[in-house]
Amino acid sequence: MGFYLAVLALAFPLLLGTALILGGGVFTTGVSFAAVSLAALVVYVLLWKLGWGSKRMFGWPGVGWQGVRLAFRAFAFGTAIGCFMAAAALTLALTAGSARVSLTGESVTQFAVTAGSLALLLLVAALSEELLFRGYPLSRLSAVLGKAGASVVLAIAFALAHLFNPSVSALGLVNIGLASLVLSAAFFTSGGLSAAWGLHWGWNAGLALLADAPVSGLEFDLPALDFTAGEPMWLTGGRFGPEGGLVATAAMAVVLVWLTRKNAQTTEDYSL
Repeated sequence: MGFYLAVLALAFPLLLGTALILGGGVFTTGVSFAAVSLAALVVYVLLWKLGWGSKRMFGWPGVGWQGVRLAFRAFAFGTAIGCFMAAAALTLALTAGSARVSLTGESVTQFAVTAGSLALLLLVAALSEELLFRGYPLSRLSAVLGKAGASVVLAIAFALAHLFNPSVSALGLVNIGLASLVLSAAFFTSGGLSAAWGLHWGWNAGLALLADAPVSGLEFDLPALDFTAGEPMWLTGGRFGPEGGLVATAAMAVVLVWLTRKNAQTTEDYSL
């Protein structure tokens, strides 16, 4: 709780200033996520200096080139898994359901510019959520509840954080919680927080950039692409996006089982 209060205390003035100066819009959203990430990183540094954080947890950005390379490889590993999950969910929606992706005629240049900005926004958003729901909170809770118990507690919190997203459904919240379990499993691999960050970004970017599908109910309206969820909504997710349907449940469940088995083969301690 102290971690979250400290992040809130630092982030609130930044968020308020952003809202007053920039108003609304996608750019403001990106800056807001960046403010939360910055606040969380400052708290992480303070925890590290006070000796309340493990070396393993804070090693993901790396100190020197060797650490950076390892962090980059872990991020790429996570991104590949996230993109695989997104592609699998979209494929199921297109084949098992009546979802479809159509071209709208805008230029490739328009798509590239918008997609690049969106990819950066999703990258920062994924980092902010991973710093808040994996990293220190997951490591600290795992010392008390174990990895499984800590993952479940934060999965519930993660789902509740999306409670007021547009077009949210009961199945959508279940899948958000399931996604959190997948991300926590990625954190407990040798890739740590950078692997979880990459997976988070790969999933969101995969849905948005591959098909212009909504991400947790948020629609981005990319040029050149148009996603129609089709029927049945319990399968394809409807306006909440694939995360609101069984297509996401299936894709996430497969990856969760694989990561859990992978983690069972390691004996690393991620707790404080």
